[in-house]
Amino acid sequence: MDQVTPRDVEPRLRGLLDLIAAGTPVREPGLDLAHVDASGAALAGGTAPADAESGGLPLAGADLSRARMEEADLSGANLRRASLTGAVGRSTRFVGAILEEADLSEADLSGADFAGVTAGQVKFASAMLEDARFGQAAMRFADLSGALLDGANFTEADLWGADFSGADADDTVFRDARLDEAKLADANLTHADFEGASLTKASLAGSRLRGAKFTGAKLDGADLSGADLSDTDLVRLNLATCRLRHARFAGAWLNGTRMSVEQLGGAVGEEVAGAYELAQASYLALEQNWKSIGNHDAASWAYKRGRRMGRFHAGAQARAAWAGRDGAGILRHGYRWTADRFVEWLCDYGESLSRIARAFALLIVVFAGLYGLTGGLIVLEGPEAGPTYNPIDLMSYSALNMMTANPPDIGLKPTGRVTNLLVGLEGAVGIILMGLYGFVLGNRLRR
Repeated sequence: MDQVTPRDVEPRLRGLLDLIAAGTPVREPGLDLAHVDASGAALAGGTAPADAESGGLPLAGADLSRARMEEADLSGANLRRASLTGAVGRSTRFVGAILEEADLSEADLSGADFAGVTAGQVKFASAMLEDARFGQAAMRFADLSGALLDGANFTEADLWGADFSGADADDTVFRDARLDEAKLADANLTHADFEGASLTKASLAGSRLRGAKFTGAKLDGADLSGADLSDTDLVRLNLATCRLRHARFAGAWLNGTRMSVEQLGGAVGEEVAGAYELAQASYLALEQNWKSIGNHDAASWAYKRGRRMGRFHAGAQARAAWAGRDGAGILRHGYRWTADRFVEWLCDYGESLSRIARAFALLIVVFAGLYGLTGGLIVLEGPEAGPTYNPIDLMSYSALNMMTANPPDIGLKPTGRVTNLLVGLEGAVGIILMGLYGFVLGNRLRR
């Protein structure tokens, strides 16, 4: 940057003061105010009176579009309804200025200081505001849509109803800020800091909040539908009134967080997007959270969904192995998919007693049919002595053999190698199913 001397700055400031002193509306697009000290202190030796409301330059309604004002000092200036569209004001000071309804759209104000400004309904649409400081600013219903806000600081700012839609705000600080009813939909808020902020009824639908910090934040009624909350700190927050349809939670910290299954709309966002491995991680985070607050039914639902995502992921890998003609991959991933599918059918991953009972009933019928096909059950006494094909005899023997280690004598006896092999196999399967049933029942009773 070229060295600027007081002699260079003075004509710029003096020309602006002369315009103000003459009572002429300032209409100077492209005005060069770079490095000018136009603060209240500078007015002491000037010809323009200080603004009665703000104590700085009286520039209400001024047209300063495309003005150059790098490192200028406009502290305390009254810029109400002024136009600074397209202005270049890197590191400019607006401390304590009045910017109500001013238009700073598409301005380059990187590193500017807006601390304590009064800026209701100000427009910063598509402006460049990286590392700008807005501490304790009053900016209700401000328009920051599409703005570049990386590293900006809004600590304790009043941003009620402000519009951040589509803004790029990596590492932005909103500590203790008021963002009630603010619009932050589809914004990039990666690693943003919302500690202690109020986001009541705010819209964050579709926003990227990966790694964001919400410690102590208020999110009553906030819309987080489709938001990416991966690796986000949501510990001990009350999200029970939030909209969480298809939100993403892979790697999120959710211990003690209040929320319900119904809020998710049936699936997390990773599952909807077909990212099954990430979906499995998302359901794991939810499962652990619901366990921490004692909601075991919800934890069971998340566990089963997570296991299902593992199966879906194995299926996708098996299809990819098939396309790549990877025989070992097909066997490995195909086996995992098959095993998971069988466990899901048998007992819903150890969570369903009714499915185990269904397996019992089905296998009793199957083995009864096999006994009939082999003709290996015989009636020992009476007029019906000999091989039996009576369905009642076959079902009775199959049921007793399945559910007891030593079936009682009911006048039926297996004969032949094949039938005896079936009897032993059915007994082993029955023991396994009884053990599994007891395990699942014990889990349910403990809950």
